[in-house]
Amino acid sequence: MTKPDTPPSTKAKSPFKKALIFLRRRWPIALQLWIIAAIIGFVVGWAVIGLRLAIEFGEFVFFQAKHENLSSAAASLPPLSIIAAPLVGGCIVGLLLWLGSKIGMGDNPRPFGIPDVIKARRYPNRIAKSGLNLKEGLLSVAISTIALGSGASTGREGPAVHLGAMLARVGTHWLQLDMRNVRTLLGCGAAAAVSASFHAPLAGVLFAREVILQRYRIVDIGPVAVASVVAALLARDNFGNQPVFMSTIIEDPSVFLFLGTPIMGLISAGLAMIMIWLWSKAPQTGENLAKHFKLPVWVLPPFGGLALGMFAVAFPQILGVGYESTAAALAGGYGALFMLILVFAKLAATALCLGARFGSGVFSPSIYVGAMIGGAFGAFYGWITGDAESGMVFYTIVGMGAVSGAVLGAPVSTTLIVFELTSSYETAAASLVAVSLATVLVQSRGGALFERQVKMRMRQNY
Repeated sequence: MTKPDTPPSTKAKSPFKKALIFLRRRWPIALQLWIIAAIIGFVVGWAVIGLRLAIEFGEFVFFQAKHENLSSAAASLPPLSIIAAPLVGGCIVGLLLWLGSKIGMGDNPRPFGIPDVIKARRYPNRIAKSGLNLKEGLLSVAISTIALGSGASTGREGPAVHLGAMLARVGTHWLQLDMRNVRTLLGCGAAAAVSASFHAPLAGVLFAREVILQRYRIVDIGPVAVASVVAALLARDNFGNQPVFMSTIIEDPSVFLFLGTPIMGLISAGLAMIMIWLWSKAPQTGENLAKHFKLPVWVLPPFGGLALGMFAVAFPQILGVGYESTAAALAGGYGALFMLILVFAKLAATALCLGARFGSGVFSPSIYVGAMIGGAFGAFYGWITGDAESGMVFYTIVGMGAVSGAVLGAPVSTTLIVFELTSSYETAAASLVAVSLATVLVQSRGGALFERQVKMRMRQNY
C-alpha cells in the first residue's frame, strides 16, 4: 500500500514571513530599503536613548550627578569618593573584559567603536572581527556604559555608532541582502546613532556618508536620511528640542573676528596632530605595558581608574564626556589660562582611558579640547581687537568644529554637528574655513584618527 503524497513542508508560514515574502517579491529594493531604514532608525534611536539614560544613571550612582552635570557634582565630593568612582568602574570594566576573553574576544579583549564599523564596511570578510554580532556588541556597550558612568574621560558617540551599526547588521542579516545594500544599512545605523546622540539629523546623515560609507551614492541618501530623522525625532521627544549647548548670540560679528579664522585653523591643525598621535598610540602602549609586567590586558582598567581618579581630584572638569565643561567654556565661565590647562589635562586623561582599555569614543573629547583652545585663543584675539567677550564665544565654537573635524577627518559633518549643537548661524562659515584648513594639513601628515586606527587594527589582525 502506497502512502499518500505529502508536501515538502507542512509547517505553516507566519504572517510576518508572508508579509516579508510579499515585500521582497513585489516592492522595489529602493522602497524596501526605506522601510528597513525607518525601522533601523526607530530601533537604534531607542537604543541610543537607553545608552544615554544608562550613562546618566551611572553618573548618578558614582557621583550623585544629574543631567550630565558631572564635573560640578564631582567637585562637591570628598577626594576619596572621586578616586573611588573610576577605580570601582575600572574593576567592573576589567571583569567584563575578562568575560569577553572567555566568549570569543581572544586574549586581547577590547571594546569596539567607530573604526570597527569602518573596517566592517570596507572589508566585509572582517565583519566577524568587528563586534557586529549581538553577543560581543552588547558586551562592548556594557563596558563603555560602565566606563562613562564612572567618569571615563572619553565620549559616548563611538559606542553609540557601533551599537547602531551592530543593530542594523544583526537585524538585517537574515534578509540576505547583497553586500552593497548591507553597507547602506550600516550607514543607516551610524546616522541614527549620531542623530540620537546629538539631536542632529543633518549631521547624522553627513557623518554616515563622510566617515562610515565614505562614498556619495544617490541611492544612499534616502535610507540614511530616513533613519537619521526618525532617531532624531525620538531623541528630541525624550530630551527636548533645545540645543545641547546654549551659546551667546553674536549679532553682526565684526569682520576682525573672521580675520583670525585662518590662525585658528593652523592652531587646530597642530593640536589635532598631537591628539591623533597620542590617542592612536595609547591602546598599544597599554598593551605593551601589560606585556612588560606579564599581565593580561583586562587588569589595566582598575589601574587606569585609580590614576584617573587621582587626576580628577585636581581637575574634575576632565571627567566624563565633558559637556558641562564645554558649556561653561561657551558661557565664558573659564579664564584663558585655565582653559589652556584643561586642553592638556583632557588630552592626557583621554589617552589614559584609551590605554587602560576603557574604550568609548573620542568625538566628545575632541569637541571639548577644541572648545578650550578656541576659547583661550578667542580671549587673546578679542583682547587685541577690543572685544574679548565676543571673541571668546566666537572662537570657542570655531575651535569645537576645527579641532574635532581635523581629528576625525569629517570637516563637513562636524561643522554641522557644532552648528546643530549650538544653533549659532554666525559662526558656521568661520568654522567651515578653520576646519577645512586644519583638515587639509592633518591629511597631509598621515590622515585622521579613525583612518589610522583602522590601519593599525588591520595590521594587528583584530
